[in-house]
Amino acid sequence: MAEEETKKELDPLITQPHGLEQQAKMEIVNMIHSGESPFDIIYHIAKRLETASGEPGYAQYVEEQIRAVYGFALEHTKPMENELRDVEARLERIKKSYENPEFTEEEHIRIGFAIERHKKNIERLKIMIQQAKANHEDAVIQKN
Repeated sequence: MAEEETKKELDPLITQPHGLEQQAKMEIVNMIHSGESPFDIIYHIAKRLETASGEPGYAQYVEEQIRAVYGFALEHTKPMENELRDVEARLERIKKSYENPEFTEEEHIRIGFAIERHKKNIERLKIMIQQAKANHEDAVIQKN
């Protein structure tokens, strides 16, 4: 019986302070009160879990899944708008690289292809967002 008592006292799930969990709970509520997107809240918590679990790339994986499922498949505009923002930012960085005279002619050609692909992707995303706005409403949390 004494051995079982000792195990309970040493169980880290029972003995750890709950400050981190409380902080996460407060962050969620604050984000809701601030009108943050449910997708942004999920991503925020995924980043916390990535740090806590020591699993690099988890938050990025969650973000990619949100964009694929909720953005492209279910046509919610917020994930697609986030993707558009990221592609536009990458395009600007690629354009700056293209201006670098240290690259060879072949490298400039490859960078030029990347610029064109990004421009086409931006146009595709803009059309998808426009269609989603015309056909669907944004994600709404409904009580059961």
